[in-house]
Amino acid sequence: MVDTRFSLSVHVMITLAYNEDELVNSEYLAGVLKTNPTFVRKIVSRLVDAELVESFRGKGGGIRIARAPQEISLKDIYTAAVEEKCLLSTHKKPIFKNCPVSCSMDEILLDIVGGIEHSTKTYLAKMRLSDLLKKVKK
Repeated sequence: MVDTRFSLSVHVMITLAYNEDELVNSEYLAGVLKTNPTFVRKIVSRLVDAELVESFRGKGGGIRIARAPQEISLKDIYTAAVEEKCLLSTHKKPIFKNCPVSCSMDEILLDIVGGIEHSTKTYLAKMRLSDLLKKVKK
């Protein structure tokens, strides 16, 4: 199964940066993302917890970006979107104890997944939300 939390979170953040002078509600974002408002609220909740987004309740409420786009790295969004869980993981199948390969796979794959995760975060730390905002066609 493909995990879309990061890509949808980036989409939300670009939308908020693009509309920085307005409060945007979850129904609008759900329409933009072609998903339901409940799922959008879960994404927004993570972004609020990471202090990337501010949320205002009540009539006329909504959300807006909390910092300038040049102050937000894609690593910030990635960390908020995926929480402590990595986008990649090892399988959780039982080990066949009579097989040296089966007994070694968890450790082997943990090293690979850890390296990919580290490389991903290093790459994303170099990119700013403002870089992506510049690519939006007006």
